[in-house]
Amino acid sequence: MNCEFDNKITYTDYRNLRAAVGWRAVSERQFEAGLKNTHYILVIKVDNKAVGLIKALGDMGYYWLMVDVIVHPDYQGQGLGRELVGKFLQFVDYSTMSGENIHIALLSAKGKESFYEKFGFKTRPYGDDLIGAGMSLFYTKE
Repeated sequence: MNCEFDNKITYTDYRNLRAAVGWRAVSERQFEAGLKNTHYILVIKVDNKAVGLIKALGDMGYYWLMVDVIVHPDYQGQGLGRELVGKFLQFVDYSTMSGENIHIALLSAKGKESFYEKFGFKTRPYGDDLIGAGMSLFYTKE
């Protein structure tokens, strides 16, 4: 599979990815506002079609929040999600100075907690039947 990485996504592609994984729709206004305030985005494209993405918000100092990790179901199980999260964690590491502490948080999709645990995220003591648990990774750059 020939994948390309990009930091841009259209509203249509974003809407289609969310729908493919059963997430709620967002309006184009919400998409534009969210994208404007996103500090990190990476999109995987196959044949110029977005098949996965990761978005994160941050204070550009200590705290990051992963808000979207989506891989289209037709492309799941091929390591794309692992690559997206891995590249984001590399970015965080690169932008962190030696000795600094970082907190990365996320709200896992229901049943996907074990995916994030492979990266060192720990489940927080909440979650319900509709959404997965909150998760955190505390990291100190050596």
